[in-house]
Amino acid sequence: MAEATNRRLSRTLTFVALVGAGYYWMVGGEYTRAGLHRLEQEIASRKAEIAAREAELATVRAWADSLMADRWAIERVARERYGFVRPGEVLVRFVDQTADDEPTSGTR
Repeated sequence: MAEATNRRLSRTLTFVALVGAGYYWMVGGEYTRAGLHRLEQEIASRKAEIAAREAELATVRAWADSLMADRWAIERVARERYGFVRPGEVLVRFVDQTADDEPTSGTR
């Protein structure tokens, strides 16, 4: 009978220890399950950000390579950004006018 009581006490203590360890793993301690989940989400977010930055870097590198190797690309940038024209050409620039850009004088 004493042996059965000892066995029951041993099983109860083991169960309580496992429940306590599970609770400590889920809620308490330095590395909780919730904290681990939050870190996994942050890692996934950072990996997505790195992938986006790498794609942007690849685009910039391709653009830089085209500017280094292709004189037509340089001419296109000079024309589009800086309004450069060849001798004998006339630059025609179209400007979008919004309600804020309208002249304030009385003539329309």
